[in-house]
Amino acid sequence: MKRKERISNYYRNNMEKGKQDYEKLGWESKEAQDKRFDILISETEMEGKTLLDVGCGLGNLLEYIEEKGINVDYHGVDLLEEMIENAKKKNLKGHFYCLDLFKNNPFPDKSFDIIYASGIFNLNLENNREFLRQALQVFLRLSREYVVFNLLHYKSPNREDKYFYFNPAEVKEMLEKDFGIYDAKIREQYLNNDFTVIIRQKA
Repeated sequence: MKRKERISNYYRNNMEKGKQDYEKLGWESKEAQDKRFDILISETEMEGKTLLDVGCGLGNLLEYIEEKGINVDYHGVDLLEEMIENAKKKNLKGHFYCLDLFKNNPFPDKSFDIIYASGIFNLNLENNREFLRQALQVFLRLSREYVVFNLLHYKSPNREDKYFYFNPAEVKEMLEKDFGIYDAKIREQYLNNDFTVIIRQKA
């Protein structure tokens, strides 16, 4: 099954009426979802910056940013039309696009100050390491300042076959070997199943 089909099937099965946004997106709780967003807020200077949220889902990151009173030029992309349609209905101060960034990237190089991706590498796609490598090539090309993404931790206490888990040390090695990035910051222990990688682009 292709990546897009696998991802679409997973999220469409979650899009039942009556579910909270975090449930539709496959997160364990709103608090956990917000904790992931909080890492982005705490590790980057966001005020007045241009942000691309890859796999934006229902626009929850922008909701979180607006609640914090931070002004950003927000752009969100997602594979699923249902996600984008629902995000647009919230009348948030951002731009939402339904597209596959890795197949049809419409943005010029260095279009955004910050690239953020939360959860897009979680589903077991059977080629997750290669997908991460390919995604980073796109992210680093589009970003001027930061690339921030989270991954499921291989030490997660309740692992499931449908998800893919990364070893932070292996991710760090890949960044060094394949991209020449030696100073990426890795944040752990804010949740028991997650870690975040923060890459600061050099001027």
